[in-house]
Amino acid sequence: MSYDSKLRYKIKNNLDKPISITIAEDIQKVDAYVLEADGKWNHYVTGSSIPWSKRDGLKRITHLTHTISSNSEITIYERNVAIGISEFEVCIGIKDNVVLENYIENDKFYLAVVSTSLLSGFLLFAFIFNIFFFYIVREKVYLYYGIMLLLGAILSLQDQLFHLFFRENPGFLIPMPLILLGLIISLFLMTFLMFLNVAKNYPKWNKVLLIVNTTLILIIGAVISTFFSILPFRYVGVLDNIATGLVLFLTVSIIVIIIVDLFKKRRFARLLTIAIFPLLLILISLFLWKRPPPLLADFFFITIYWAVIVMSWSLFDRFKFVLNENALQALEKERMAREKEEERNQLIAAQKDELEKQVEDRTAELSRSIIELRQTQTQLIQSEKMASLGELTAGIAHEIQNPLNFVNNFSDVNTELIEELKSQKSKVKNERDEELENEILNDIAENEQKINHHGKRADAIVKGMLQHSRASSGKKELTDINALANEYLRLAYQGLRAKDPSFNVTIQTDFDESIGMIAMVPQDIGRVLLNLYSNAFYAASLPSKGGYNKNNPTVWVKTKKEDNKVVVSVRDNGPGISKNIVAKIFQPFFTTKPTGQGTGLGLSLSYDIIKAHGGELKVETKEGEGSVFIIKLSVA
Repeated sequence: MSYDSKLRYKIKNNLDKPISITIAEDIQKVDAYVLEADGKWNHYVTGSSIPWSKRDGLKRITHLTHTISSNSEITIYERNVAIGISEFEVCIGIKDNVVLENYIENDKFYLAVVSTSLLSGFLLFAFIFNIFFFYIVREKVYLYYGIMLLLGAILSLQDQLFHLFFRENPGFLIPMPLILLGLIISLFLMTFLMFLNVAKNYPKWNKVLLIVNTTLILIIGAVISTFFSILPFRYVGVLDNIATGLVLFLTVSIIVIIIVDLFKKRRFARLLTIAIFPLLLILISLFLWKRPPPLLADFFFITIYWAVIVMSWSLFDRFKFVLNENALQALEKERMAREKEEERNQLIAAQKDELEKQVEDRTAELSRSIIELRQTQTQLIQSEKMASLGELTAGIAHEIQNPLNFVNNFSDVNTELIEELKSQKSKVKNERDEELENEILNDIAENEQKINHHGKRADAIVKGMLQHSRASSGKKELTDINALANEYLRLAYQGLRAKDPSFNVTIQTDFDESIGMIAMVPQDIGRVLLNLYSNAFYAASLPSKGGYNKNNPTVWVKTKKEDNKVVVSVRDNGPGISKNIVAKIFQPFFTTKPTGQGTGLGLSLSYDIIKAHGGELKVETKEGEGSVFIIKLSVA
């Protein structure tokens, strides 16, 4: 709590010489006005919260100085501001004596500086020592304890730090001891909890102590905020009482846990007792003793050294213990790892045997499936060949029917003419009509020529059919591609007409006569053309589904020579092929025809035949406008 007091007092010099005095006020701020006998005013400012350059008088000990003339009197108006001090005392001394006591002959001051410096150096060494242990074993107890030692070193060097860094901003140093003390208490508790394995031995009590520790830190933070005018200062007394109670609770809890562990003969509890017991006695004495003797303060420093030395030794002993424990844990982990590895190898071996058995079963099953698939594929290929042969046979039968009709008709006519000629020959010479006989003979001769012509035509058709049905020799022959394309075009058309007399498609051809003869296997290329023609006729005859014109279904066949290649294109004005299935049409068993109308092998076999000839078979299509299949064969 901040206290503000206003004082007025008079000082008279009855000596016959001037004297220099000091007004001692070791508080946060002193604002003094001195009224001389001649009516002159002097203004002085000092205090621990005043920057060094703005302090008057003896700056280090915050004493104001003033010279009083002989046989004169001064009046001092003084305003004091202090934190935590409700009573103010005016201490006046002779300046020379004060300087001699505080600056020249103050052995206690120099001894305090030396002792705090030694303590800080010792704490810093212990800090480095424990941080090294933390780096080796990665156990947080060394980190907490090391940071606590570092903060203790900073706290003991507060005066030296002030002169180095905060001479012109001393306001920060006012709450510094409280900040450092709060952090040290918190870190000590964390070190204590981890050093005695409280989380493992007393898990519930560990949670309570952590909550109390957190609450204490928050309260200390609230008290610190009052120094910066964040929280009203009137709450400091209440917060201070709560913090004191929490510290006492933590102290009693630590003592109880240590006593319980001592009864349980835990090694680290004994070491911790030896380390902190003297320090706890001194702290309790300082807390309860209103005016502790100076000797007690000296013992305080000794107990700090003792506590740090024993704690560090205890942690070193713990360090060796942790190393051994870590080594044992490493060996145990290695043993468990080996056991797990053996179990894993056994499991892998068992799984391997199981997988091998499954692979054998699956292999046998796949072998059976492959055999069945090959049989099915062979049957489908045979069905496709039979279907193609049926279409070819129907076309040939339709083609051969015409010449056979001519042969039969002219044969019947010749029979009638021969009977008529015999009738003329049986008459007497005078009644015979020689001119009629000659005419009949001429007609018979002409009919014989026509019979011979259509017989040869039928013979050519039969020979072509036999040649087509004969297994391919695989040998290439010089073939007229235009004649082959035209022949199979008519056979495919007549075959469909034979199956469906209502079928009617317009055929347009454009053959390049400059192509000549090229080497190929005519039976194989004929099968390809027959398949492409059949597909084109089928597509062109489909019912109208899009915007294309189906009033005149048409198939275009075109041959053309391009560089060293012969291009045969078969185009229809059917519905076309959708984009998502174009890439699949050359795959085996893929068909766009309804079930039972196609096996999906025609285009696949055609693709393989053209590839075997070193050529290329591709399709160009657009939905609603038809498709064109293009064959490219090498001339050489």
